[in-house]
Amino acid sequence: TETMSVADPVLDTRGLLCPYPYIQARQALESLPHGSRLEILTDSEPTAMSSIPILCEQTASTFTRARDEEIWRLVVTKP
Repeated sequence: TETMSVADPVLDTRGLLCPYPYIQARQALESLPHGSRLEILTDSEPTAMSSIPILCEQTASTFTRARDEEIWRLVVTKP
């Protein structure tokens, strides 16, 4: 089989309030194969600081988090 380099999928949840970013992120992660990464964009501090970290804990995923002015960028790696 041929493997291609594919950019990480991006889930843009800007403008959405909890629990919607959590629900969308969970669904997106479930649809990805193990070892995949999902980039999540949010302008909600509770999403960045609480909801997504909780999701990662529940799914044994890891994540990085960075803030650029009003936008949080989280990259979640599915185990």
